[in-house]
Amino acid sequence: MVFVTPGFVRQEVETTDQLVREAGYQGEIPFRPPFGKKLFALPHYLARTGRKTITWDLEPDSYPDVAADANKITQYCMANVRPGSIFLLHVMYGSRSESMKSVRGVIQGLKQNGYALKTVSELLALEPANSLGAAR
Repeated sequence: MVFVTPGFVRQEVETTDQLVREAGYQGEIPFRPPFGKKLFALPHYLARTGRKTITWDLEPDSYPDVAADANKITQYCMANVRPGSIFLLHVMYGSRSESMKSVRGVIQGLKQNGYALKTVSELLALEPANSLGAAR
């Protein structure tokens, strides 16, 4: 979504929203830019149409040494989490099996440290002006 035309942005966002609606979702649809990239046309379109942009603040997969070990991923997440954090873990790829293995430890660690896991929609309803993610 970088260096694209306003028409391209409109078509991508509206088509995706239509598919989400067809799948049965009825609430507000927040937007996560692909790869977290947004420049010019995308932010303008999202602001003009009243959509909220949601990104993440913790991405352990970005650090090869961390991403190679589930325990290191868990440690990284626990060391860097803050109220409102959103974690980006690409657990759907076979090459990210350590990320998948870390999920249980991350969830347990968050709960042990007093965090509650919330959906983005729940967080938007609770604290619309604050950062989004794990709530404490």
